[in-house]
Amino acid sequence: MQHLVILEAEPWGLSLQEQLMPQYLKKQGYSTHALGKWHLGFFRKEYTPTYRGFDSHFGYYQGFQDYYDHSVKATVSDLYKNLDL
Repeated sequence: MQHLVILEAEPWGLSLQEQLMPQYLKKQGYSTHALGKWHLGFFRKEYTPTYRGFDSHFGYYQGFQDYYDHSVKATVSDLYKNLDL
């Protein structure tokens, strides 16, 4: 995870073997909620916030999503459009 953000078609995310803070907090009886952008992967449901310890999530999965006009500023196709493949 040493580049900008995880884009929509990238088939990876933070390893499911890693325990996140909300997972530890839920074990202690806390309610956990995420608000904002999720930068840890979302190509399978198991990588999304509500499967990583959060009871709810209100926000976007991608880091280049605009809150005002809801446009996506970068996609996988943007990364490859200037390459001769």
